[in-house]
Amino acid sequence: MRRVSVVAKLWLAFTALILVVMVPLEIALGKLLTDFYSSQVTEPLLYHSQQLADLLAYDKGTLTMAPMMGAMVGGEVLVLDRGGHPVDFPGASATAPPPQAVAAAQSYSTFVGEVALDRGSFIVTAVPVPHNFGAVVLLAPAGPVKQSLSLARRYLWLAGGMTLLLGTGLALMLARSLLRPVIAVEQATVRIARGDFSTRVDVVTRDELGQLAGAVNQMTAQLEGYEKRRREFLANVAHELRTPLSYIRGYAQAVAEGLVKTDEDRDRYLHIVQEESVRLGRLVDDLMDLAQMEEGQLSFDLQPLDLALPIQQAADAILPQAEEKGVAVSVNLPPDLPQPLADGGRIQQVVFNLLDNALRHTPAGGRLTVAARREGSQVVVSVADTGEGIPPEDLPMVFERFRKRHSQGRGLGLAIVRSIIRCHGGDVSVASEPGRGSTFSFTLPLK
Repeated sequence: MRRVSVVAKLWLAFTALILVVMVPLEIALGKLLTDFYSSQVTEPLLYHSQQLADLLAYDKGTLTMAPMMGAMVGGEVLVLDRGGHPVDFPGASATAPPPQAVAAAQSYSTFVGEVALDRGSFIVTAVPVPHNFGAVVLLAPAGPVKQSLSLARRYLWLAGGMTLLLGTGLALMLARSLLRPVIAVEQATVRIARGDFSTRVDVVTRDELGQLAGAVNQMTAQLEGYEKRRREFLANVAHELRTPLSYIRGYAQAVAEGLVKTDEDRDRYLHIVQEESVRLGRLVDDLMDLAQMEEGQLSFDLQPLDLALPIQQAADAILPQAEEKGVAVSVNLPPDLPQPLADGGRIQQVVFNLLDNALRHTPAGGRLTVAARREGSQVVVSVADTGEGIPPEDLPMVFERFRKRHSQGRGLGLAIVRSIIRCHGGDVSVASEPGRGSTFSFTLPLK
């Protein structure tokens, strides 16, 4: 099927609309023009014929006035008797009476019409004379009338043609003007489909087309951001996977090739391989959790939850590492803390990630504190440490994936915390001062 552009379709539609309006209008104006010219010629002829017929009915001597009547309408005069024969009088027309006029005189009827004679075409009126005297016939040449009518029609169709030409030109300009933003959007989307997310559409109007261009620009900006984060994510994943894999490969190869001479070194190497494999497994699990939560595919078992249970379990899980490092862990929960709808396992994961993050940045002799309180229609849980704190410029990015403080951790724990809490309908925040520790908080709605 042949492709027709939208510009061509709009132009054809506008042109067809103009034709639909113009053609009937031209026909109607032509008919009105014809009727007007006919009335302008035939009515004076008929009027003077009637006047002369009325005069002849009372005084036959008024025949002398017949030539004057003909001159007044620019025509010739014939007077017929009852038999349809011409009556001779000074100034009478030498033209043979038309058969239609003879028939009108004989039947005592009126005739008006165009008649073709030997001398050309004439407009003829025949009016019977009262008292059955005969008929008065006026003949006017039809040539001048036809020429005037033809010229008027020519000008009328010329005006119509110019209107049609101007209208179709304006229709083409209008179609192109309307579709120029659409074409720009189409060209932009083609470039976007090829991966050029820097493409933008100029917004020159505030109408629907301008809103469309603005929406395309917004979509492109989002796609550009997604593409940038995707590349960063892939690079960070590759980097994070490369470290444990290199440890596993190196130590496993050393053991396999017999480079380890003592049982103590072999056990130490195997222990490192085991730890790195566990680290690798946790990294993969974290990435899977993040992907499922961002796509809305991770299910949550939401039930009224006593927060003391998951919080205490998370604190107990981190306690051995904290004691080994010399950091105290305390849990301060009010006895009347309300129960939000939450997934206990996921909340325990959130608290553990926050404690694990805080422990890595708290020196020996420090303290980790988990607390909770009610604020209006939500419960606020906070994890505070007495560690090194976070620089102000880093605070907006601490929950981003792979945003690590110094070289510790995987940079996924806080990102998972934010995703889990947002899936519960809450939010996360952080307050920190360098050298004075940090406090991470999350909220859970009670409804």
